[in-house]
Amino acid sequence: MDFPLQALSLAEFQRLGRTHTVHPDPLKKALLMTLHNSSSAASNSDSSATLAKRAAYSVAAGAAAMTAASAEAEVRYSGVQDISIAQFSAQDLNLDGDAYTDILLKNYVFGANYQGATVNFYPGKVVGFNTGINYATALSFGDTIDAGATAGGPFAVSLAYPNNPNSEFDNATGAYIGLEFPINATSHFGWVRVTIDNAAGTFVINDWAYNDTPGEGLFAGQVPEPGTLGLLAAGAAGLAAVRRRRKDAS
Repeated sequence: MDFPLQALSLAEFQRLGRTHTVHPDPLKKALLMTLHNSSSAASNSDSSATLAKRAAYSVAAGAAAMTAASAEAEVRYSGVQDISIAQFSAQDLNLDGDAYTDILLKNYVFGANYQGATVNFYPGKVVGFNTGINYATALSFGDTIDAGATAGGPFAVSLAYPNNPNSEFDNATGAYIGLEFPINATSHFGWVRVTIDNAAGTFVINDWAYNDTPGEGLFAGQVPEPGTLGLLAAGAAGLAAVRRRRKDAS
């Protein structure tokens, strides 16, 4: 099932059970506890001990928010691109912005419409399978992409072709290609979301993302969720401001 990326909520990410480093659960819990404790303390008197405790909460929230911002930077997302590949053409895709093409996506005609992909450099691989022909697996949102998923995978794959009976992208809307590719000779993992209509000969690259931590996987469709923990920290600061106003009014 495909989910609109912009519509994904924090609750949906939690429900999928895919925490990884983009959404570290201990940090979320710490900030939620900060808000809960701050809210409870707001109804009590402002003794010096309580003020000291609140200051400690604020410091903890700030540290957690800073750590979370660093963690969220580990997944790099392209934003929606919707690049259309014309027939008889191919599209180079450079996920990390260096001098090398990471994956080549093809929209050819070999007697019939053909769509395929090649990861250009070793140890690059595609999440896929072989039944006499190398195929890419059409991943769904939330599928894991890591060394286990790419192990033994091919570097060049068929996505869709009438003569290849096990193709999984013949009529794919927002399906994910999972891949492993090198950055400075170390493996990284990423995904490319595509929409393909083999019969019509159309191939659109919707968007892509990769994890910039070497050797660390991600799940299909995973993107940074900027500001989630920062908003929680801002909420804690807002409660502190309310308490100050109450104190000034008393």
